[in-house]
Amino acid sequence: MSENHIRGISTTLTLLDKALCEFDQYAHGHAVRSVLHQVRNPLSAAQRKTLAAEVAEMKSILQEIKGTLHLRASVHEADRMIVAACSTFWVSLVELEGTRLRRYGELPPGLAEYLDPRVAALNVHLRQISKIISTGGPR
Repeated sequence: MSENHIRGISTTLTLLDKALCEFDQYAHGHAVRSVLHQVRNPLSAAQRKTLAAEVAEMKSILQEIKGTLHLRASVHEADRMIVAACSTFWVSLVELEGTRLRRYGELPPGLAEYLDPRVAALNVHLRQISKIISTGGPR
């Protein structure tokens, strides 16, 4: 099997495995209730039980394929994922500053004055989270 075959198979099956991890969380009642992001989980107990069994079966097949084809697991470090997300959001949040929002048209009075300090505060917290991860603890 060529490296291209291995890469194609690994990529697809890794994405499937990642989705199965999410499905398994939902099977165990996972829901998210945050400020601007929510995931409702209306699955019944019977649905959760059946979903968990299906996920387990699929993971068993993935395990077999991994062993037979000698695939390697894709390992992600939480600290690196957090720092990468912080970096991404620093850039995204800057785009919410009043001077940049004007590209979409004139801003309502007071919007820039309201948002700018809050966006700056969010970026300060993102930098702090990144420092916590990078230095091993808060300063």
